[in-house]
Formats: sequence, structure tokens, C-alpha cells
Amino acid sequence: MASQHWDEQQFCDSYSSTWEIALDEVHYGWLAPGERQLQLIDIDLTNANVLDIGCGMGENLIALARKGANCHGIDISGYMLERARQNLAPFVDEVAPVHLQQQDMRQTDFYPGTSFDLILSVYSLEYLDSPQELKDLFYNLFKRLKPGGVFIFCFSHQLQHVRHNMLANRSSKTGDDQFATLIYSFRDVVDALTGVGFLLERVIEQGTKNPSRLSYEDALQFPYHFHRDNNPCLPQFDSESNKVPHTVIYKVRKLDSHGLEQDHQLTFNYQQKQVQIWGQKRSVTESLPFRVEERNYSAHRLAPKDSVVGLCEVIGFTVAPLDLNHTSEQALQLDLDGSPHTLHLPGTCVQAFLHRHLVSAGLRPTYARSVFPGREELESGLYIKRLDPVYGEINRLFPKQQLGILVFINGEEPAHGTIGLEDITITAGDHIQVVYIATSWGKAWRPRKKADEQMDLF
Repeated sequence: MASQHWDEQQFCDSYSSTWEIALDEVHYGWLAPGERQLQLIDIDLTNANVLDIGCGMGENLIALARKGANCHGIDISGYMLERARQNLAPFVDEVAPVHLQQQDMRQTDFYPGTSFDLILSVYSLEYLDSPQELKDLFYNLFKRLKPGGVFIFCFSHQLQHVRHNMLANRSSKTGDDQFATLIYSFRDVVDALTGVGFLLERVIEQGTKNPSRLSYEDALQFPYHFHRDNNPCLPQFDSESNKVPHTVIYKVRKLDSHGLEQDHQLTFNYQQKQVQIWGQKRSVTESLPFRVEERNYSAHRLAPKDSVVGLCEVIGFTVAPLDLNHTSEQALQLDLDGSPHTLHLPGTCVQAFLHRHLVSAGLRPTYARSVFPGREELESGLYIKRLDPVYGEINRLFPKQQLGILVFINGEEPAHGTIGLEDITITAGDHIQVVYIATSWGKAWRPRKKADEQMDLF
């Protein structure tokens, strides 16, 4: 990322003395309608986890916290975050704590163990260096967003670029100095969003007629407006502003896993001797009960159809409201290429919650990290390598087969196995299942749309 003026105190002072932003309404484009009129946020904000990327002076976080959300913000500028803390001070007794962190948005290790219902970004994405960086950020945010969650972001409209004729199909920088921003084409943004897996729901163009002529009283109708007697818009800008929009807003949703439009990847109906896995109905040819350390289990052979030859649900349970009170860290022992390692996880993430239940059920999990191809580079994810003492029995029942462990949440494998359970926060009512799967050696067993999306978890 190029040296940015945003993290300079002089610029931050100038910005805050120019723009006056409402603390009771989510804002998007400058001198343009906000959330009350646009109605983009259609999720229940009570106790929702919200992330604002490039949160600036914290106005959107305050507005959302006042509606009951659990708010988190990151910004590269320590000066802006200091002003955000000052803005938050009058509301400390009114809202839940708002978490602020100074960080580059490309480093997506912020707030580990927290997954988000809503992610916002207002103009911040312009400060990336390339469309590829935008795509990488989209992919990482997709993994941090809860299934069914919403991502809303905006940046300067393509047609405001001085070379706007080229921008229908091509993104470009506005200049070479530290004030340069990246203006994206519609094609690049939509391709990046859909390539990651987002569903594009709305695109809104915002413009302002004759902004230099607006009085302070007129500007107050917009949540993002200038201070009294400090309109920064120049008259020569009016003609261009009257012709084309200045801001474009995108609203997208993540549809996967235990959110909306579930495809129920795993369901059991043993009365009818059927299992449905990844949308395919499979017949159970034989049920094989066994008992290990005073606990009963049952493995199931499946009729030949693909490489999946057997399943065994090791444990299944539903998250109770009281389970959300476990906030202390959970230490997991990992095997990294034969060397032991301790990983500390937030107590509210699915992986920590799952570990507590496995241990209480007399099971001894062994964890490891797997490396698999991501969209653009290799990534790693935490997985359960082995569950003792049931491993020995399942290995006896399915000799010469490949054994692996899958975790399903509400019948869904989160993001088809491409998101770590340490990055998902538990929610009351979630039903979690841990399943041993036996597959034929050397065959791809999880359905994939593309061959390069296959990954070996075991």
C-alpha cells in the first residue's frame, strides 16, 4: 500500500474539522442519503457482531452500537482512532464496549475467533493498490462473515475519475502521489465479488446536485455533511457533480453454511435407511453398533455410488444460551509436522466450544493444520486429525479406507471446508455434529464445482 495521507495528523485534523457526521444514523456517501432512506441493513442488530473497516472517527460504530450491536473497528490511522475514542466517550454508559484496533485492512487477523453478521466499509477500499488486492480482501472478509451475513461498502464512482471514459471496464489510479486512490470499474468489482462467492443484492449510485450551493441547514438532511460555514465543495465542481454520481454502494450477502438458503449437506434418516450428504441421497446397507469406554456408537456402510463408503456420527449437540457465557481462552495442543504446539483460541469460537464438548464426552482429539490451495495462494486451516478412542474401532470396521473427520453446523459444512472453525463464533441454537467419514483411497470424495477447488483435509 502506498504511503497514505490518512495516517497523517494534519490531514486527519483537516478532515475532522471539515466533515460533521451523524452519530445516530449509518452514513455512506458524502452529502447523500444514509441508512434511514436506503434501508440496506436488513439483519437484527441486537447482539450482532459488526466490523467497520476503515472506521475513521467511529460514527457508524456508535450508530450501530446504539442499536444493540457488538461493534468492532479497524483503521490504519492512530489519529482517527483517537478521535473515535473521543466520540465514544459520551456513550460509554449507553452502549456495549466498542472495540477499536489500529491495523492495515489487508492483514485480516484482526479480532481472531470473531465472525461477523455485518461488515461495513465507507471509502476505505480505495486505498488498496490493485484490483487483485481488492479480490484478496473480499475473499478474506467472506471467510470472516457469518453465513447469511451482509457486507456493505462504498467508494468513489467510476465516472468521477478524470479518465472516466476508460473506466467502464478498467480500474485505474487517480494519480501517483500519496493522495492517489484506486477507482474501480464495475466489471472488476462484480467479478471479484461473485468469484469469491458473494451474492450481489443491490448497487446504489449516489450524487449531489450543486453541492457548493448547499447551506448548512440543507446539508443536515444527510448524515455525512460539512460543518457550518465550511462547505468544501467548489463551484467549478458543480457541473461535473450534476452530470454523474460521486459514490457507488454495493450490498452483498454470504449464502452458505448455517445461514440462508441451506442445501442441507448432511441429514440422517435411519428409519428409512438413508443418509443425505452434500445433496446426494445414499442408502445405508448395514449399521454397525459398537461400544467404547461405556459409550454407544453406530457406524453405517453406504451402498456403492461414489468414494464415500461409510459414516459415523461421533457426537451431536445443540448450542444452549448458557454456552455463550464461556469467554475464557481455550488451549489446544497441535501437531505441526511432528512437533507439539499450543494454540490459544477465544472461548466463543466454534473450535473451542467443540473441544470442550469432545473432552467432556470422554473423547481425545488430536489437532493439526492442513495446507490447501486458496483463491490465489496457499492457506492453512485447523482440523481434527483424530478422535480417540473411537478411531480404533472405526479403523477396524473400515480397514484399508481413508478416514477423516468432518464438522457440520446445522447440517452444513461451513463454506465447504474452506473456513476454519476457529474463525466462526457460536450462536445459540446451532446444532453441531462431528462425523467420521470413510472413503476409498485415492479418490476425490467431496463434490467440487472445479477441480482446482478440491482440497485434502486428511
